[in-house]
Amino acid sequence: MAESKKVTVSKRDVIWNYVGTIASMGSNFLLLPLLLSFLSSAQIGLWYVFVAISGFAQLLEFGFTSTLSRNILYCLSGAKKLTKQGCDYSSVDGEVDWHLMRVVLDTSKTIYAVLGLIALFVAATLGTFYVSYVTDSFLIEGSLPAWIVFVVSIFTNLYFLYCLTFLRGLGDVAGENRAKTLARIGQLAITAVLLFCGLSLLAAALGFLAYSTLLRLFAIRTFRSHHDVEEGIKSDAAAVAKDEMLDVLKTVSFVAWRDGVVSLAWYGATQATSLLCSAFLGLEQTGTYSVMLQFATAIHQISSAYLRSCFPTFQSAYVRDDKQTQKAVVERGISCYVCMYIVATVLVTACLPILTLFKHDFICDPVLFLGIALYYFLLNQHSLFCNIIVSMNEIPYFKAYLVSTAAGICVSCVLCGSFSWGAWGLVVGQAIPQLCYNNWHWPQYVLKRTGLGYVQAIHSGLDWWKNRMVGQRA
Repeated sequence: MAESKKVTVSKRDVIWNYVGTIASMGSNFLLLPLLLSFLSSAQIGLWYVFVAISGFAQLLEFGFTSTLSRNILYCLSGAKKLTKQGCDYSSVDGEVDWHLMRVVLDTSKTIYAVLGLIALFVAATLGTFYVSYVTDSFLIEGSLPAWIVFVVSIFTNLYFLYCLTFLRGLGDVAGENRAKTLARIGQLAITAVLLFCGLSLLAAALGFLAYSTLLRLFAIRTFRSHHDVEEGIKSDAAAVAKDEMLDVLKTVSFVAWRDGVVSLAWYGATQATSLLCSAFLGLEQTGTYSVMLQFATAIHQISSAYLRSCFPTFQSAYVRDDKQTQKAVVERGISCYVCMYIVATVLVTACLPILTLFKHDFICDPVLFLGIALYYFLLNQHSLFCNIIVSMNEIPYFKAYLVSTAAGICVSCVLCGSFSWGAWGLVVGQAIPQLCYNNWHWPQYVLKRTGLGYVQAIHSGLDWWKNRMVGQRA
């Protein structure tokens, strides 16, 4: 046994979370002009189809990443017993049960190995069928070798998730984002070199494969740098039994599969629109639409980076029943998200015409982008509130997510297919069902649990940020 850890977010964690977010966005945006310069319009559209399929394959992790990392953190916070929902406060004390910790770690790695093999099979069969369909039997130049490499990368991206799960479970936000940053830099460098060597679409696929490999290398090194955890794990000499791993699997699966349904619904509300676009509007329009989605996603990522870095703090506070800390996380995180999203949207909208310098026939539609940005603001805001809910080891929203996304896909298909609304059909079709329930209900659910109002939370959060900045200047 060893003393349990109180996980708190540090300035270093927040900084590295922003660095990781900016590096991820920066590598994608630095890659974008290269892709626009070296690939044809059809190849660009196909690349975003690849990315959308990779996102679908990631759904096969079915909520285990957040659930397993949360339970690892619970172990470090002193929990001696894992529960399907909530937390057994009677089992929490000041010491870590390292054997339970080892069982959770071993179970995690086994789960990702199995899921990776399933993703490999699905991508090699159903994925190949779909890509063959949209490319007219791989007639687009370089599509077949690029797809083969990409299928392999789908496996590595899913299997190596266990490394990030370990770091996230330790509450090492800085370490996780440092590993992501270095891997993104490696991906960008390798892709750029190979594009200049004339490998075209294959260059992008090889760079994507390099990312997952480098990520695993850096993440494992960072995990092993936590010497107290390493020593604690080594201090337990008892063998991990299969029955123990099975018990952990049964416990975490209760929330994980529900979280998986949420991930599936989230995919349907975001990345799946690229697949719908390729089916209804063609690969060239898919490229344009997907670039705008990429910008909207980037705005969300940087705007929500602070709150996401605070999730381990919230989870640790939940285990310790620290209501005040939970309330402070919500206030500061949501106020930061709202303000940064508005500012970033204005800046991106003003800069969109720059893309035509890299590809003169790129269609720039600021009004469509603002529509996408508004949809993403509301979608991602209620998603952040739902992440707070799942930090309390409960997931009451999975049915609502599934129904809203299914309705959104149906409405989008009708608007694009029967009414020929084009890209606007995708945006409006997805937005209507979300506005009916998810966009307002789950923020209200969390605010009620924490005793806050929406305007009150933003106001209190902004006061905290203002006082913090004034204090630093002083």
